[in-house]
Amino acid sequence: MLIDKKMLAKFLLTVGVVGGAMYYTLSWLSPPPRTVSKLEPLEVGEVLPVVAPVTPPERDFFAEHRMERARERSERIELLREIVSNVNSTPEARSKAQMELINIGSIRETEMQVERLILGQGFSDTVIFFGSGSAEAIVRAPSLTQVEALGIADVIRSVAGVRLQNIRVRFRK
Repeated sequence: MLIDKKMLAKFLLTVGVVGGAMYYTLSWLSPPPRTVSKLEPLEVGEVLPVVAPVTPPERDFFAEHRMERARERSERIELLREIVSNVNSTPEARSKAQMELINIGSIRETEMQVERLILGQGFSDTVIFFGSGSAEAIVRAPSLTQVEALGIADVIRSVAGVRLQNIRVRFRK
């Protein structure tokens, strides 16, 4: 492998110039830190810069789980559509894939309906997960009473037809 010395020199020069420019720019964005001792009082009207710790932005549990659910569902739908459109798929495989596509659409509608009804009970956010014959609801709340949990479970039971003993209700702050 040949390294062109002129190109290497240009690259290193560019990196140095860009790095120097960034350092220069960043050094002018914030005033130099200043310490204050008991012997050196601040002048009237003088303000010291306060550096707050940088905290990562808080992630929204509910939005992330809805996005993850949608991503997984999209991947599954894509796979099923490939089976349906593949000329080498057996008629039985195509039929099963088509039925599962219909089932996915039905589950999506049920999730949306249940989530809307739970939000109507006064909760600020919720996410629902359906399994085979089971369901899990997570609501945004500082706590959850037994009556509230039973109300949520009853909504899931009446809309989705899941038995009460197969419903799990949790809360998250």
